[in-house]
Amino acid sequence: AVTWLVMGMNVVNQTTGEVELVGIGMTGIMAVAALGVAWMAFAGAHILPPVTWMHIMTGDMTDQDAWMANGMKLIMQVVGGALALVMMTKMGNYDNYVTYDMGVAADEVTTEYVFDIFTLAGGAAAGAILWCIHTKSGSAWGTAIGVVAMGAFIGAETSTDMASELMNEAENLQAMLMTWIITGVSVGAGAMLAMKIDEAME
Repeated sequence: AVTWLVMGMNVVNQTTGEVELVGIGMTGIMAVAALGVAWMAFAGAHILPPVTWMHIMTGDMTDQDAWMANGMKLIMQVVGGALALVMMTKMGNYDNYVTYDMGVAADEVTTEYVFDIFTLAGGAAAGAILWCIHTKSGSAWGTAIGVVAMGAFIGAETSTDMASELMNEAENLQAMLMTWIITGVSVGAGAMLAMKIDEAME
């Protein structure tokens, strides 16, 4: 739902450099509205990996049932991303599935994971802020606004990227898997820090 109806995917012509949006690709207030409605309709699904990672890191880390439940949510988010790619491929009349490589400029394709402390710090900071919004606003709209505002920092599109790699030749799968996990953990760590600060202030 998020990939197909909200974010879409930019496809870059590697020869001409022209960019075409596949999918609906909502932005701004329309993206907030769509996400807010989706969270209310699919209550408990988390919808996005960053939200699932925040729940993992702020829950009981020794609870195996919780790990299984949240792990299944992460897997199903990738499956959902794959289904969205199928639909977007049909919308764009492409012969093959839209690939991750098609969605970025040739010199920006993630071929290997590169550790960047500032990216991780940004993910943790965004995770802390998003967790406060998610738990204290008492509204799906608050979470939706937070996700749209901080999407670049929290890895909101990582499920689609993972799905694209798995559905194609998976040349960059290891790098994408590392990005997916480490970005998620950094966002979750930020949420955990925010929770600990809240507990210490009580």
